[in-house]
Amino acid sequence: MQTMRWAFILITGSVLLGQTTTLKSSTDIFIKANEKSSIGSLSSGTQITKLKLDKSGKYVKATIEFYIPVNALKDGRVSLPVGTEQIAEGVKYKLISAKQIGNQVRLKMKVTNSTKKSFDFSAMTQIKLIATGNNKAELNPFEGKNTVSFGMTKNKSVIADLVYDFKKAPKDVEMICSPKMRGGEKIFYQLGF
Repeated sequence: MQTMRWAFILITGSVLLGQTTTLKSSTDIFIKANEKSSIGSLSSGTQITKLKLDKSGKYVKATIEFYIPVNALKDGRVSLPVGTEQIAEGVKYKLISAKQIGNQVRLKMKVTNSTKKSFDFSAMTQIKLIATGNNKAELNPFEGKNTVSFGMTKNKSVIADLVYDFKKAPKDVEMICSPKMRGGEKIFYQLGF
């Protein structure tokens, strides 16, 4: 998860800070500048994003965008960072903030019903937090606000302040959201701690 998150940040950052160009000829690719063995090659015409020139001036650090089949991954789910809006079953989720204080995690989340049907939001059944080592959290309904909202009509939103208690200080916390109690689409957030 941590590697995927950093790869996402690197690729996202490169789009904003890099310069896109196309290869004029086929080339080998290396993990580090001045390395002898390549990890593969790119064909001429491949679009890359240039990030920076190495100290020798002979290599360019670059990124490429590519797709691989989900079944080639050990874990096919994609956890997005805090601040990203995602949609599952017509319900929009936007994790506004996430803070860890000891064994507790505090979240601020905007939930919007964008379907024609009425939607009942219940953090206790629809949102789960897990950390490495199967360290699962329990919702603390006494410290949170708007943890339940019944009868949300189309385009109605609620901002929920959610508080979760872990048995021990969590690491690599991931949030799983599902508008339905059983089955259906799920979305994932990597909380950054």
